[in-house]
Amino acid sequence: MPTLNWIGKEAVEKHHLEIPYRLLEYDDELSTGDKEAGNLIIQGDNLHALKALLPYYAGKVKCIYIDPPYNTGEEKWRYNDNVNSPEIKKWINEVVGSEDEDFTRHDKWLCMMYPRLQLLRKLLSNDGVIFISIDDTELSRLKLICDEIFTPKTFVTCLVWEKKKKGTHLDKKRISIKEYILVYSKLTKHFNGLIGEIQFKRETYPCINPGNSRSNRIIPKGTLSNFSKSNHQLSKGERISVGNMYLKLISDLVIENGRLKEDVEIEAEWRYTQDNLNKFAKADTLYFTRDLYLRRIVVEPRYKKLKDLLQRVEYGYIDDLKSSLINELLKEDKDQNKINDHLVKIDSFENQSHRLVDDINNLNASGWGSNEDGDDELRQIFGRKVFDFPKPSKLLLKLIASTRFNEGIFLDSFAGTGTFGHSVLRLNRQTENNRKYILVELEEDIAKEITAERLKRVINGYEVKKQNDTVEKVEGLGGGFRYCKLGEPLFDRYGNVGEGVTFKQLAYHIFFSETGVPLKANAKLNTPLIGKYKGVAYYLLFNGILGDKTVNGGNVLTSKVLESLPKYNGEKIIFGMASRLNTTRLKKEKIIFKQIPVEIKTG
Repeated sequence: MPTLNWIGKEAVEKHHLEIPYRLLEYDDELSTGDKEAGNLIIQGDNLHALKALLPYYAGKVKCIYIDPPYNTGEEKWRYNDNVNSPEIKKWINEVVGSEDEDFTRHDKWLCMMYPRLQLLRKLLSNDGVIFISIDDTELSRLKLICDEIFTPKTFVTCLVWEKKKKGTHLDKKRISIKEYILVYSKLTKHFNGLIGEIQFKRETYPCINPGNSRSNRIIPKGTLSNFSKSNHQLSKGERISVGNMYLKLISDLVIENGRLKEDVEIEAEWRYTQDNLNKFAKADTLYFTRDLYLRRIVVEPRYKKLKDLLQRVEYGYIDDLKSSLINELLKEDKDQNKINDHLVKIDSFENQSHRLVDDINNLNASGWGSNEDGDDELRQIFGRKVFDFPKPSKLLLKLIASTRFNEGIFLDSFAGTGTFGHSVLRLNRQTENNRKYILVELEEDIAKEITAERLKRVINGYEVKKQNDTVEKVEGLGGGFRYCKLGEPLFDRYGNVGEGVTFKQLAYHIFFSETGVPLKANAKLNTPLIGKYKGVAYYLLFNGILGDKTVNGGNVLTSKVLESLPKYNGEKIIFGMASRLNTTRLKKEKIIFKQIPVEIKTG
């Protein structure tokens, strides 16, 4: 497979392993609504934030969306990763310039992206998917490093998004109205694809299968009848024949007002079990035909994959509206009301697509929105322009919807204005589900005043000032989030456990570093037994978990401490400050002892 080389590649390939695990510090004052909703906004360097999330969310994130710097030379981003490399250290805190003034700008961008993509892949669930927005500047290089990290087999598609109604005329080469979204899955065999449209087709299936052994079933009272007579009766013992099949009544069949009056027992060559027939009847999909045979109604979804062209608006519908408008204008007896109605609809679709209700079962309907829509959206929320070229929530909502994940963790590590979190909330309201979001934003001012503030307003509701000085109230979407900052490293520079580290924080780290999977979110962690994995039980003696708060009290493995631990007959790995048990005793008890801090994995 072709690979890409650049200045600094060797230094950053393993850099994500050198990043220390950091604590997350909650800020209740900047948090909003239901703080237990499972949503997070993290302010800080996303490389450190992603590493801090690993012990809690590795392999759990269903969908990732990122919108990194496009490296056009206009964003004025800075390279800040403290990589142990002389050639990279001289880049730190320097603004990355344009092509003419910075010949290493592509190297810097690749060095920034590579370790972050490695951590993002670790966070993805096996059936998960990542969307990466980008433009022409770094598309080719991004594709190559994604192939290297995710593997070419997991490449899903490169979506083309029509981002603007009109492009800028400042570029001398062309007018740009599109961007790209690279899509990769974690593991191809677990990924179900991106679904653009779901159609529901109604079919009916017979409940009798000629050749099956004959047996009795009870058709429940209230079953629907399509028999020609709404009131009808047949006696016990009678046969109902169609072709080479027949039903034999074991009890009387009475139809009253188009429904079965009482349960009826029937002998036949049944296709379905009694339990299934009961379910069909309860769902009102079981019915008697005009011949008094039994069939069931099946509404099966037909899935169509997502198209790779994401048009700003639904042009087909607009064309239909324009054709209808032209026909109306050509009439001698014009209807001005119809003409005005068509003009309003056309303007609405072309210029305000983010306001339209989305059909989740047809993601191509009503278009995917534009930068103009994103700008208009933010102006409504904040009453002013706050960001250049923001993504519309409609675009991200539809990307999330295309995964057909109705629950789980959804992550954006380049959060900016918080559009991704807003999109998750909008989709939750529309589908009545409870997806959870994690947003990471580097800049403190943006995180507080834009990312968190936007989510706060859309959660609680906000007011929009109209041109005629009237005020429109927008209902809140509900929910809440915890606002976090990156705290101190879990381990100090000498490798010792940090002074403020709690039992729970160290337990999550140890379990993940030993097993590669995080503890469950609802793990109680009120005893030294922190979890089991593949037949091994993991114990932690730390911070007086057994109730002894003296120096090293209860943190040393002794015979007395061993007796007080939750019992487990299999292999045990116990972390503690020291062990007083000899090797023979440890072997007999199937214990591998690991000393804190020297035997805790920190990479």
